[in-house]
Amino acid sequence: MIVPFIFMLGLATAFNNPPGVDIWCGKAYRATNASFEPGGWLEQPDRSAVPLLDLRVRPRMSLYTPGDDQGSFIVDADISYIRGEPLEGPGGEHDTQSLEVEILVDETQLKLQHTFKVNSTSNELEFPLESLAPRFQPYGVTLKATRPNGERVYTATTEIYRLPDRTDGGSVTKVDSLYGGILVQNKTSRSPTWSPLLPYSFYVSWDGWLEKSLDNVQNFKDQGYNIIHIVPNAGLTNQAFNFTELNQFLDKCDQIGLWVMYDMRWTYQNLTSVREQVNMLKTRKSMLLWYTGDEPDGQGDPLNATRITYDLIKSLDPWHPVSLCLNCYNFYFEEYSSGADIILSDVYPIAVNTSWSVVYDTACNTTYGCCGCDNCEGTLDDISVRLDLFAEYQSWIRSAPKPLWGVPMAFGNESFWTRYPTADEEVTMTMLSVNHNAKGIVMWDYPTSTELAQVTSELSRVLASEEVARFLLGAPTVALQVTGHGKMDVAGWRIGSKMLVSILSLQASAWTSRVMIALPDGARGVNQVLWGPGAWRVVGGQLVKTGGQGLETDLVIVEFEGGH
Repeated sequence: MIVPFIFMLGLATAFNNPPGVDIWCGKAYRATNASFEPGGWLEQPDRSAVPLLDLRVRPRMSLYTPGDDQGSFIVDADISYIRGEPLEGPGGEHDTQSLEVEILVDETQLKLQHTFKVNSTSNELEFPLESLAPRFQPYGVTLKATRPNGERVYTATTEIYRLPDRTDGGSVTKVDSLYGGILVQNKTSRSPTWSPLLPYSFYVSWDGWLEKSLDNVQNFKDQGYNIIHIVPNAGLTNQAFNFTELNQFLDKCDQIGLWVMYDMRWTYQNLTSVREQVNMLKTRKSMLLWYTGDEPDGQGDPLNATRITYDLIKSLDPWHPVSLCLNCYNFYFEEYSSGADIILSDVYPIAVNTSWSVVYDTACNTTYGCCGCDNCEGTLDDISVRLDLFAEYQSWIRSAPKPLWGVPMAFGNESFWTRYPTADEEVTMTMLSVNHNAKGIVMWDYPTSTELAQVTSELSRVLASEEVARFLLGAPTVALQVTGHGKMDVAGWRIGSKMLVSILSLQASAWTSRVMIALPDGARGVNQVLWGPGAWRVVGGQLVKTGGQGLETDLVIVEFEGGH
C-alpha cells in the first residue's frame, strides 16, 4: 500500500499538525519535527450506571430487487452499558423478559409484529416484499418496542431499498448485514440465483503487469482467484487508466466471469473524474464493487472526502457497494468509515521494526513516527487485534455492522519490511483474518514471490470454493476455546450437522503438547480435511491432537449428530 514518503496530499486544517509538518495517521514522522497529540482518537462511550436497551433494526440485505419475493429485518435487543436507553424493571430480571415489537414501513400497509427476548441479537424477521414497489428511493422503517405491561416505548429506525431491475445488462451486488458476506448472480450464465461470494485475491499492478498482455486476465483467474483489484496508474495524466486498454481487459473479465473491484484511489476526490469513471463502468457484468480511499486516514485526506464520494457513487450506481481501506490503529475512524459499505484493514506485521522507523530514523509510538504498521507489536496478533478493534469501533458509533475484509501482506524487501512473508506466514495471516470475521481477502500485491503465488493459488481452491463460502458467509463466526496451547486461534462456523473449523498455531516453532478444542454438543468426528496436515480427531466431544508444526493451519469439517 502507500506509505508517506511516496505520496503526499495537502493536509486538512482539521488536523493538529503545525504548518509544514507532514503526518501519517495524524502523527509527525520526520526527524526534523517534534511529536504532538494527533487527535482523532475514538474513545469508548462513558459507562452507564444502569443497564441500557440497545435496540436496533436493519434490513438483512443492502438491497432487494423485483425478483425477490421475501425480505427480512434483523433486530438486536442487546443489554449494554455504553449505548441505548434505560431499561424498565428490576435489573436482575432483564434477561428473562421479552419485548413486543412492531415494525412499520412508510408508504406501505406493511406492519410486522413479533416478540423477542431482551438481550438477544441477530433476530431475523421475514416478510413479503410485494407491498414495496421497486424504486430508487428508500423506504423509511420504524420499529417500536414495549415491555409486557410496560409504559416506555423504545424506538429504532432504518431504511430499506427495493431497486428496479437493471435494463442495461449490468450486475448487482448485495451485502448481507447478518453474516457480512456479499451475494452475486452469475451474469455469464444469466442465472437468477443469488450465491455467496468470498473474495480471495490480490491488488494487481496495472502498469507493472496486467496491461502487458490480455492473456494475464485468464492466467490470473486460472490461479484460482475469483476477483481482481486493478491498481490504477498514478503516472498517467488522468491518474487512472488508458481506458481504451482497460475496456479491452474488462471485456475479457465479462467474458470469463472474473469479478472486478474497481480502484479510484488517485482520483476519488475529483468528483468529475469519479462521475466519468462510474458512468463508464457501472454497466459491466463483471463489476463487483467500487474502491475509493486507499489509506485516507494515513494520508490525512479531508475528513468528509470519503463520504462525499460515497454519496455521489450511490446516486450514480445504487447496485454496487463502495469500499475503502483504513491503515491507522485509531484515527478519525468514524469520519473515514462513513464513506464505505465495506472496510478493508491493511496491517503488515512481518519483518518490520515497529518501535524504530528504519526509513525515518525516529521512534514510533502513539503520538510520533511511522514504522509501516501503526501502533503494532510486530506480531501476527496485530492483524486480529485490528479487525476486532474495527468491529468494536463500529459498535461505539452505533453504526450498522459493516463487513470487514483483510489485506494480508504479500510483498517485502522494501522500505520498512526486510523480507517477504513465508508461505506459512501468508496462510496464517489470511486465516487469522477469516477467524476474526473478515469476509474477503485482497492481498497486497501481485505479482508476488513465486512461493507466495503458489501457496495462495493452492489456498484459493479452498477459500473460494462454494462449500467453504457457504459456511463462512452463512453462519456466525464463533471463537472456540483451546487448552494445551497458549498461542492457538480457533474459530468455527456451523450449518446444520456440520461445522467448518479453522485451527491456527501462531507459534513459530513446533509443539508437542496435547491440544483440545471445545466443540458444541454432539460432535461425532472429522468429516473432511480441507487444508493442513490433519490428524485432528474427535474424542469426548472435543477436537484433539498431540503435537504439530510451527505456524500450522488446519481447516476441517466436523460432523455432528442431527441438525441444530
